[in-house]
Amino acid sequence: MSNSDESNSLKETAEQKFLAAEYQALITLDGARNERLDRLLTTFVTLAAAPWALYALTLKDHSPIPSFSEMPPFVAAAFGLIGVLGALVAMMYIQVWFSVVLYMRAVNAIRGYFLEANTLLSFHLPVRSDRPPYYDKGNYIQLAVGGMALVNSGYAGVALFILFPCEICVRVLAVCALVLACWLGQMYYFYHQADKRDRRSKSGSLQWKK
Repeated sequence: MSNSDESNSLKETAEQKFLAAEYQALITLDGARNERLDRLLTTFVTLAAAPWALYALTLKDHSPIPSFSEMPPFVAAAFGLIGVLGALVAMMYIQVWFSVVLYMRAVNAIRGYFLEANTLLSFHLPVRSDRPPYYDKGNYIQLAVGGMALVNSGYAGVALFILFPCEICVRVLAVCALVLACWLGQMYYFYHQADKRDRRSKSGSLQWKK
């Protein structure tokens, strides 16, 4: 009987050592992912400024204030290209955020394992493995993604407006439709991917073998 109790004690000790090591590793990974999230946002801002700098270079030799509709085609193409690249950066930003949430959920689950027994902690920490949510309406990540999507869509609209000349009414309507469609598409990607990950996370969880 004592041998059985001793083996159970050793098993629990091994579990705790493993989980403690995983806890530290996940915290390190979470910090690295947050830094990458910041770098992606910086990259996006740099990309967004690039076509304006190019446009400014084309205007430096013009004394009168030029019309926006007279933008050189290669500058308009640069706006369209940056819109596409910006959309790719926004997708990477979303996926990195999902990785951050996954690590935070794993940390919460491990913390919950250690806090199952009575503790002397005088404060409460999250212990649920389904929190935080991948998609939280109104939080700063949604606002950041929405802002990036708006910039990307606007740049695509600029390219369409300049590169496909036709009647002004038709151009304006086409640009508005394109900007709205691009923005909704990027926001749908965010929501759809978050919902997909949530459904996948509910399919099962890791458990210790009995």
